[in-house]
Amino acid sequence: MGTGLPAAVPRPAPAPISARSGYTASMRRPTPILLLALACARPSPGQAPEPARTPGAPVPEDMVPVAAGEFLMGCNAAVDADCAPAEGAPRRVRVSAFAIGRTEVTAGAYARCVAAGACAKAVALGDCNHGHADRADRPANCVDWSQASAYCAWTGGRLPTEAEWEKAARGTDGRRWPWGNDFPETLGAWRANVGEGLARDLWVRDGWELDAPVGRFPDGASPYGALDMAGNVAEWTADWHADYDASAGRDPAGPAAGTVKAVRGGSWISYRKLVRTSARDWHSPDQWLPHVGFRCALGL
Repeated sequence: MGTGLPAAVPRPAPAPISARSGYTASMRRPTPILLLALACARPSPGQAPEPARTPGAPVPEDMVPVAAGEFLMGCNAAVDADCAPAEGAPRRVRVSAFAIGRTEVTAGAYARCVAAGACAKAVALGDCNHGHADRADRPANCVDWSQASAYCAWTGGRLPTEAEWEKAARGTDGRRWPWGNDFPETLGAWRANVGEGLARDLWVRDGWELDAPVGRFPDGASPYGALDMAGNVAEWTADWHADYDASAGRDPAGPAAGTVKAVRGGSWISYRKLVRTSARDWHSPDQWLPHVGFRCALGL
């Protein structure tokens, strides 16, 4: 790769979709590391099958359980004025029981996977957290989809589907953000690490210029206790990104193939409307970005 920054890689066109809600317009400082992506020669991504789980086995301590049942998926226009066509009309979707990471995977945890020989070394440039001892408790950003998937497989899990991610983020009542339908702005009591404009005094009001150590916003917990599902870093999901299949009412998993992977949650460069529980974005699976990380899931 040499000593310079990686060459820019054009983003491929997404699978057909009527519209999208993206993060790029909300960048609060357009540094080169945010605008470039590294192309890595990897096979077409596909998740490895989830390992068989012993019935009745306890949920890992770093995960929260999500009970089987229906939830309202898509943008709930009854409480949300920022619906984008890509988010789909609200509909009842049933999801089987699963567990999801209480927080985003940290750079320190990812380093242990690298040391074990199960994960490829992550990029350590610019705002990437890897290779810095003082950032071990920050999200494992700057990893592409295959690296995120490999880490989850190493832990015995997998990346969550979009439906699993959204249910874990909002519960069953169709709320806008993980904590509810309002976005309080009390200084010192922010519930998410987001970007709110180009002026520095706006985007540091939450206490962090870039990403924060995971779990620093306990008041922003989802109904199941998952943290940082709004902001901090956006998160890879298992699904290829496309229009929702309205007929898929049970454990929807996206199309069988595609060109871009679904990314959820928004990040520290996103305005509040882009960290809503129904907001969607996409990235090429071979891109790494400093505002994108991941968390793992497993079936129960």
